[in-house]
Amino acid sequence: MNSFIKINLNKTDSKEVRTQRWKERGRWAIFSVIILFLFTANSIIFLIGSGYNDLIEQKKNEISNVKKQIFDLQAKGKNLSKQDIMSFADLESGRTLWAKNFELLGKMTPDDMALTGLKFNKRNKKLYIEGISVVYKDEEEYEVVHDYIKRMKRNSDFSKKFPKIKFRQGSLKKVRGQEIVHFEVEASLKPSAKRKRKK
Repeated sequence: MNSFIKINLNKTDSKEVRTQRWKERGRWAIFSVIILFLFTANSIIFLIGSGYNDLIEQKKNEISNVKKQIFDLQAKGKNLSKQDIMSFADLESGRTLWAKNFELLGKMTPDDMALTGLKFNKRNKKLYIEGISVVYKDEEEYEVVHDYIKRMKRNSDFSKKFPKIKFRQGSLKKVRGQEIVHFEVEASLKPSAKRKRKK
């Protein structure tokens, strides 16, 4: 009697290998969705900031016109009162160009971070910046947030208007195996010259 060795050439991967492969694909899909969401959110913020460029230019033109009017009045020999001059000074120093500040925030925000909320408290003159960011394995929990705060402090245009910037609160969440940090940063608006004179 002859004995034969049967070889099944149609044998597929084991169930464990297939499960592991699907889990790996799932992780990459989730990671791709998160990155796409963060990139889209940053793009929207950048577009909003860019859309205000015309408004910023218009305000600059208005200031230039006011300065020209002062010069013309002085050239004609008309005397300006101290109150008139102080009013023009307040117009120059007391204004806050929010569109420019939002544009700066968008430029400073990393690609793997998204700003989810901006709130300004008129009473205490503080801007609250909320956002989310991916936390990678080789990073500490809030390292990415502290790096973002350092960026804001290093930017002379932004820190000139907001000299005090600090981390307010944060929380870590795990979304399908990926750590996400939700944070809030507090930026204090620099008092205007008008407010300083009143004190």
